[in-house]
Amino acid sequence: MKKILLLLSLLPALPLKASELNHAVGIGLQYAGFIGYQLSYQNEEHRFRGAIGILGAAAGYDYQLNQHWSLGLTYTETIRSVYSANINYYFDDPNSGIRLGLDLGHMPKDDGDGFLFSGNTKDVIWFNFGYGF
Repeated sequence: MKKILLLLSLLPALPLKASELNHAVGIGLQYAGFIGYQLSYQNEEHRFRGAIGILGAAAGYDYQLNQHWSLGLTYTETIRSVYSANINYYFDDPNSGIRLGLDLGHMPKDDGDGFLFSGNTKDVIWFNFGYGF
């Protein structure tokens, strides 16, 4: 969780123009789990993003293949840590409108503290739904 908070705190420190910052809300790993707010920085075909939500925080990177598709990586810290690779589809363009995503993730073994999924390694498929504005 500390790693994600550090990354999120550095995002606003980047030299940015207002048009390079993008905002979105949604559900899924890319939006910090359940429901979250995502702030991203787009530089040509590269997007760096951070999200904070009800259940945790997330940080990620996407490479824009074209106007409608991107591939990326996400680290999400909720009840458990999840590392995932993702593919996203943007109905309008990458900066606004409806977006759908699919994450293929891995939850590594935890320290066995007796909480949810304790001591198990899990592979997950997670759908993301968001709206950029």
